[in-house]
Amino acid sequence: MTKPIIAVDIDDVLADSAAGFVAFSNQKWGTHLAVDDYEEHWARVWGIEHDLEEVTRRRDLFVGSGVHSSFSPTDRAHDTLRRLGNQYELHIVTSRLLTMKDDTTQWLAKHYGDVFTDTTIHYAGIWDTLTSNSHNVTKADTVSALGADYLIDDQLKHCKAVAEAGKQALLFGDYGWNQADILHPNITRVNSWAEVEAYFREP
Repeated sequence: MTKPIIAVDIDDVLADSAAGFVAFSNQKWGTHLAVDDYEEHWARVWGIEHDLEEVTRRRDLFVGSGVHSSFSPTDRAHDTLRRLGNQYELHIVTSRLLTMKDDTTQWLAKHYGDVFTDTTIHYAGIWDTLTSNSHNVTKADTVSALGADYLIDDQLKHCKAVAEAGKQALLFGDYGWNQADILHPNITRVNSWAEVEAYFREP
């Protein structure tokens, strides 16, 4: 019998990425950022969105630093996924740059090696397409191609796109960057992995 598929994001779902990004930025560039200052457009977080050269320099330095390897795993994520894996097929869908692939693979092997394998890690390529001028892709495209029934993600736009395609989305975390007054009916906010497990355990 085929198991339903759950697609899971990495950053700020499986890994405490915003905290790591903020700590790195504060140490490297003397910023005074807090986690709630974070968003996926790093140039705006750094306050240098009009200086493309500096944005590129900082991005490359951050991505090349290997700091992702030291990110902490999100509390209770591993144990919850191990249990869910009995009834669901689990896949990673991430928009991380492909240049981060080696660090990402090693980090996942260390913290979730008995949950995900190389064949269940999928890169949507959202940010890669901005520099390569290749075709546009979205996480919703990747989730659809995978045949996933659910997406767990901290970014509202990805959850919304998946919800509008008729899938169920779990908006993870009560973060400054994912607030909304009204959510699509197919989106459920879950503030922790305990709430994720409760969602899937409900009859």
